[in-house]
Amino acid sequence: MAFHSVSWRIHCSCVDDIDLIEQAMKHLSDTKSEIIREKSKSYHGAPQVILEMKISNKKSAKLSFLKLGEDVLEEIVSNGLKSQIDDDKVLHVRLSLSAMVSGEYRLAKGPERKNAVKGRFKIESYPGQKPSEIITALLETASSE
Repeated sequence: MAFHSVSWRIHCSCVDDIDLIEQAMKHLSDTKSEIIREKSKSYHGAPQVILEMKISNKKSAKLSFLKLGEDVLEEIVSNGLKSQIDDDKVLHVRLSLSAMVSGEYRLAKGPERKNAVKGRFKIESYPGQKPSEIITALLETASSE
């Protein structure tokens, strides 16, 4: 395996179509993962809804990663895996919300990163293993299948 779990999170404003975003978010999982809606306020006080989907099954977390598609996965690697993995061995990914809602996946760039779909993949690695090498091995295995 490669991941312990994954968490997908989106901050939606009051003008967003939350049901549409939620439907698109469900496609990131192969299971019927529950999406939690949390109402809150933004930094400036505007109402917002936070959508979060957690996948704690290792196989489902791996499939969620692979669902991003070959182009996105290659771009993640070319952007430098080490810069996207934190000290807690979590790989951070930001997807374009507008692309996801239209049925495709691509990394968020520029101003799009502020209102992106945030993915946090907890990498399964043990002492002596480098998290970036685990991701690289997963991608090599997936491309040969």
